[in-house]
Amino acid sequence: MPTTKAIKNCKIFSEKEAQEINTDEYSSLEIYSKDMVFDFTEVNGNLLLRGEGCCFPNLVKVKGNLSVDAPGCSLPVLKTVEGNFTLHCPAALDGLEKVKGNIKCIIDFSFPHLMTVGGSINLKNSAVYARGKKLKKGRIVIPVNHQYEIDILPEDGIFNIDIFGNDLVFPHREILGAVTIFGKHISFPNLEFIHGPLVMGNREKSVHEFTHHFPVLKKITGSLRFESTKASFPQLQETTGKIHFENGSYINFPALEKTGTIMINRNSAAAFPMLHEIHGNLQNHGSETCYLDMLEKVTGNFNTDQIIAKNLVEAGTLIMHKYCEFNHLKRINQRLVFNGTVHFRSLEYINYLTSDRQKGSEFPSLKEVNHYLYDENEDYEDLADKIYFKVRDRVYITKDECIISGSSLEYNVPGYCIHSLQKLVSVLKLRHSSFQHFVTREYEREWTNYSSSYFLNILNKIEKLWDKTEPIKPEAFFDSYDREFRLFCFSYVGVGTLMKKLGALKINEAQIPVNYFQYDRNGNESSVKKINHYEVYAVENSRLGLYSRGTDKHSYAVKCWCPSTGNEHWLWIEPQYKNNALTAVASTFRIHENIIPHIRCLKRQGDLLICELKKEVSPEGNIRPLTATEYFSLLEAET
Repeated sequence: MPTTKAIKNCKIFSEKEAQEINTDEYSSLEIYSKDMVFDFTEVNGNLLLRGEGCCFPNLVKVKGNLSVDAPGCSLPVLKTVEGNFTLHCPAALDGLEKVKGNIKCIIDFSFPHLMTVGGSINLKNSAVYARGKKLKKGRIVIPVNHQYEIDILPEDGIFNIDIFGNDLVFPHREILGAVTIFGKHISFPNLEFIHGPLVMGNREKSVHEFTHHFPVLKKITGSLRFESTKASFPQLQETTGKIHFENGSYINFPALEKTGTIMINRNSAAAFPMLHEIHGNLQNHGSETCYLDMLEKVTGNFNTDQIIAKNLVEAGTLIMHKYCEFNHLKRINQRLVFNGTVHFRSLEYINYLTSDRQKGSEFPSLKEVNHYLYDENEDYEDLADKIYFKVRDRVYITKDECIISGSSLEYNVPGYCIHSLQKLVSVLKLRHSSFQHFVTREYEREWTNYSSSYFLNILNKIEKLWDKTEPIKPEAFFDSYDREFRLFCFSYVGVGTLMKKLGALKINEAQIPVNYFQYDRNGNESSVKKINHYEVYAVENSRLGLYSRGTDKHSYAVKCWCPSTGNEHWLWIEPQYKNNALTAVASTFRIHENIIPHIRCLKRQGDLLICELKKEVSPEGNIRPLTATEYFSLLEAET
């Protein structure tokens, strides 16, 4: 058998070197000589054939790996390769029956007696046959219909089998491979271990209790799948893979203590009276409630529908569609999914307490929270390792970081792109000239203001970072793969900057004479006529990261110039106004329809519009944009 000691490499170029080989020593033999005959019956190690025409007329077993890398080699009675087998060139291998490791073949080839491959099969686009059956990537599966076919199976249990016959007995104590049962009344009286998947199916439509016999089976290191069948495993104590029930199956596991994921579906049911640990998920969409009185731990998602586990101590994610009592629950290692308040009196730890949907919940024994979404009505911030403050839509901040998310924080904190506070400041500075400007124009108006000392410390940190941080450069977010961050930055960048950077196209323009009123130093009014020029531009939404099926492919903005300073200004407009530049500008002024007849004049200062009325009117009815005629006939001043 292979050893953990260093393997001695022996390169053989001549007959003399071949005679010096110590066959009792585990080694790796590399044969480079051509047309030599070797009288080995067994190779205690690896055998690599690099020389053409090498012949091993008596070789029966290779205890390590075998690689045939040269043409014309002959191993006519070789039966077993205990390691991996690689075939790069044609060779005489008529007697080969078993490869315990992986097999790799890059040429078309036929193995007349190959029955067992313990590992994987890699064929590299070649046509390879074993016992007349074409191999596929994966593993060789031996069909069993009769008892005599069982008698010739390898005694060491290294095989994959599909059992189609009925009333068969397998004498093996251990099977290292996949077992699929389609027959009836199959018995494994000595089987204690299965190192591979076990599937029990039914070729008939109705469910039958086939009484497959596993009296001493103790452990399965693979998955189990049951379809339209019933069975019992009286001594099975542990499985490491998934247990999957389909199509009205019922399986009894009276001794099972540990397993992987359990999925009970489609009119199936199961009994696990001793089960106390599940390394995976647990869900029951079967025909009846599953009582798991001994269950203490589920490492993955635990969906509580149709499951009673009153002694649960620890869960990964706890999913409840209706409220369940867990009087012994101490740990939720991921999150709680539930629409409503809960009272878990014994809970000591939860990883994510980041959902708004459980506001008002009570955890009187809680000692530790890893991720906590702050709520002023709760008192958990001193228990939390990381506190998240939602300051505005899609924006959360912590003591060191900022999360900009298109969805609720509760779903996947680790999956979000996380940015430093300094990066947040660099974005804020695109709009604000100073920290005080940010406070008065955004923080006090748009952010949620918390009184928590933890939050005030974050605000102080932002202030300290302000003068040390440069505004973010456009190329740093225009080309960002983080869509949410890119859109967030766009909201702080002027429309004109966006349009120019993204290569917006002008689609129409118009001019119109406007009579403005102006005043001299003494307050004397005079009229002046100016020609206003307007242009409409379109930019592809895909470049903004906004386009999705069913929406307009473009966004639009109107470009105008201040009549007093000559500075350009940009305003977003809606698609229905894109075809006329004058209508586009007018659409940016909206007011209650009943007020329009009473407007004496309009005065505009950027986005700020002042409407002077002939008399006081209470706004009522629909709000609509002014037409181009209405807007320009009323416009008297603009800066």
